[in-house]
Amino acid sequence: MNDILQQIMNMIENTRTVPSISSFSMIGFTVLLIFGVINCILGYRLLRFWMMLGGFLVGGGLALVVVHTMGIQEKSTMLIAALAAGVVFAVIAFLIYKAGVFILAAGIGWAASIYFLHPTSSAVFFACILIGVALGSMAVKYCREVLIVATSLIGGIMAGVSLAQLGNLADIPYGLGMSVGFAVLGMLIQFAINKPVSDEEDEETVDEESTEQIYRRNQDLRQDQSFEQSQDRDMEESIYARGQKGQARKNGKRNGRTPIALRRKPAMKSRNSTR
Repeated sequence: MNDILQQIMNMIENTRTVPSISSFSMIGFTVLLIFGVINCILGYRLLRFWMMLGGFLVGGGLALVVVHTMGIQEKSTMLIAALAAGVVFAVIAFLIYKAGVFILAAGIGWAASIYFLHPTSSAVFFACILIGVALGSMAVKYCREVLIVATSLIGGIMAGVSLAQLGNLADIPYGLGMSVGFAVLGMLIQFAINKPVSDEEDEETVDEESTEQIYRRNQDLRQDQSFEQSQDRDMEESIYARGQKGQARKNGKRNGRTPIALRRKPAMKSRNSTR
């Protein structure tokens, strides 16, 4: 176990203390920078992808630890075990949502604690595992908040360290400062674009109400327009009827007789007069 931890720490130190950037390392740090920025801004939106990737890495890492603990030193066996366990954990993380959230958050907590605590003993390494389990348990209950903070932190560290290496700057204070800046910016953006479910439901309710109000207003407007059109139609009919009566009068005068439409009906005699 101590040999594995020492190898991991040597790899981390070699990455952090690169004396000069070669073309290969420059490409690697550029990819890591892009990857970190994407993780800062879209970490929560790409949750399924990160769950699968985190599940693969966690499964492969655990398999390497178990195989090395069993005393197996063959690299091919270790590679096969790591790949098989990684695929299994990735499938579980993709199919089972809460399991994927737990694995992703636990992997982030485990990796971050290893990076900052530099475990060289089994006790410290076990403490890193406990930190990962605690973060995974919190993520299951507070998925949105924990994952936004975790992905922003990891993405910020990746982006800040990579940018410092590309610029031949020291990790402290430049790399650390840029990591904090990327992480804070990522949190602000992710909390802004990933609102809670209750807020989204409230906005949908407001949108539905406004849509209904617009529909009612349009209906009222249509009724007013139809009423005005009916009034105009009645007025046109009245003008047309008056024109017809006037024409009938003129024709009657020319013919020397009163038009039928304009003749007055004789008044009906009352009963008293007849009596």
